[in-house]
Amino acid sequence: MKTIRRAPSFHLLAFLLLVATPFAVTPAFAAETDNSPWVLLETLRTALQKAGPTTGRFTQTYVPAGFERGDQESGHLSIWLPDCLRWNYEQPQAKSFLVCQGEVYFWNEGEPAGRHYQIDPREEPGLDLLLVPVASLRERYVASSQKTKDGFLISLALPESDAGSFSAEIRLDASKERVVGLEYTDAEGNLTRFLISEYARLSHTALFKPPTDIQWTRE
Repeated sequence: MKTIRRAPSFHLLAFLLLVATPFAVTPAFAAETDNSPWVLLETLRTALQKAGPTTGRFTQTYVPAGFERGDQESGHLSIWLPDCLRWNYEQPQAKSFLVCQGEVYFWNEGEPAGRHYQIDPREEPGLDLLLVPVASLRERYVASSQKTKDGFLISLALPESDAGSFSAEIRLDASKERVVGLEYTDAEGNLTRFLISEYARLSHTALFKPPTDIQWTRE
């Protein structure tokens, strides 16, 4: 049996699911400009939920701390907010990673066994983003945004004094309704970068169910 390779990290899930988490719109939030970071994220989340099951192509680059270059992988990312995300890696190795309603499945294509476990945000640094309202997030995280040539850039970071600090940049297209780039640096200094393109509507939701012909090892 082949060794299952590195899956998308939980810091990545935190930022992707951040846009899927329902935030209460407080008076202070409502008074912000249309291009403030939290308004941009709210606009993005609303658009992705309204779009329904959607897929797009991605290229992922992972650069370990201390290196200038890293490994590159590519495939399809499928989104069905507010509950489900799926990565279908195609190159250099076919593998899939599904997270839906707190259940996680990870398997190599063509192999009879895979891993199944649950996400406990309280035990995964960064996934606290899913547990607290936007007002609390605003108290903990430093966020900024700017208009770019092709769209908008949102930057988020923990204060330097916070143990396990990490930072991320989310790039949106001009419509503010699609993520076209995601880059983050984790607490160990490893850099992960995603480029996403060629969005298309899915006509079904079968991708968001784990295969029934795989023997799952519960962890």
